[in-house]
Amino acid sequence: MRATALFAVIAWRILYATLLARIDTDLSCEVLLQPVEWQALYCHTHRTTQLPKHTPSLQQTVLWIAMLGGYLNRKHDRPPGPTVMWRGFLVLHEVTKMYRLFRQNK
Repeated sequence: MRATALFAVIAWRILYATLLARIDTDLSCEVLLQPVEWQALYCHTHRTTQLPKHTPSLQQTVLWIAMLGGYLNRKHDRPPGPTVMWRGFLVLHEVTKMYRLFRQNK
């Protein structure tokens, strides 16, 4: 019963991210991700330690998360779906943990 409740919350977050990014392309990614999550995602995706001056859009961060999950982002590919987003969120969780670990001394 507890596992089902936990998985329902996780599934809701993944579906919410996927659909919200398709509906409103100009939303800030902070409606879904904590600042440390999007910062870790940005640094990992761009292979840099410099953060952007502006918060990325939700659509862009969802694309980055999907690419972590194996989405290829080719010209005629459909938008990323829940399976790819699930895999991407698993990788994002690990990336965020490492980002926090490396940033704790700063």
